[in-house]
Amino acid sequence: MPKANHLLALAALLALVGCKSTLTSWMRADPVPLTDFVPHHEKLRRMDDSCPFHYYWADLDKLMAADIKHVYIAPVEMGYLQKGGVWDEFAKSVTTAEEDLKDLAEFARKAYYKAFKSQEKAIGVTVVDSPDVPNTLVVESAIVAFAPTKSSVYAAGVVGDFVVPCLGLVTSAISSGTIAVESRARIGRDGPIVAVLADTENDPDALVSLAKFTWTTPAKINLKRIAIQTASSCTVDKMEDLDRGYPIEVFSTFSDADLDDM
Repeated sequence: MPKANHLLALAALLALVGCKSTLTSWMRADPVPLTDFVPHHEKLRRMDDSCPFHYYWADLDKLMAADIKHVYIAPVEMGYLQKGGVWDEFAKSVTTAEEDLKDLAEFARKAYYKAFKSQEKAIGVTVVDSPDVPNTLVVESAIVAFAPTKSSVYAAGVVGDFVVPCLGLVTSAISSGTIAVESRARIGRDGPIVAVLADTENDPDALVSLAKFTWTTPAKINLKRIAIQTASSCTVDKMEDLDRGYPIEVFSTFSDADLDDM
């Protein structure tokens, strides 16, 4: 893309920064196909762009009857990852790809744990370390799709700690990274599934980044956001009350260190 076209695209984005609904709709990822990790595909409700999630279903009667007092965060599954295409090509060029996926799963579990821990008082539950505690809601999640963006790979491999104006915005128009997560909540270790959430998110963008980037940093930022929104969903009367936030930041200092210490 010629430099003049890059500038025009950036100018258009800047003009939209003040219009949250337009940005949210325009920059949102398309949902990936649902996997067998979540049941009741036919019951899932397709949410509009104001909601953080693409799909949602819950059996509120069973949830209320269960008298939930605890939450357990299960290890995040990677066995449902939809491979092929972009991922296969990327994995050939990054020798640590499989190890990095395991790191993403571990990070995701920690993000969910901390998100629910921060909402204990609001939800009226206690986060526990075993699914066998009575009256426990077990939250199980799976990363079902992952495609890194060229900008994150470039930033990690070439740019390092330098200031990179508009890097993500320019390259995301060519190859935007995405991550998709499916979550289900069941009563106890082997009890019935009573809620399902599914979401696909594009890599977040910032006009200027001072972050010390690795190629998984954008995915981790999204995993943290999804975890926080999942925990927050337990504090609202309806899913439409959840705030998606802006898909773009003017200035970002996010780094892996920040994510580890969140």
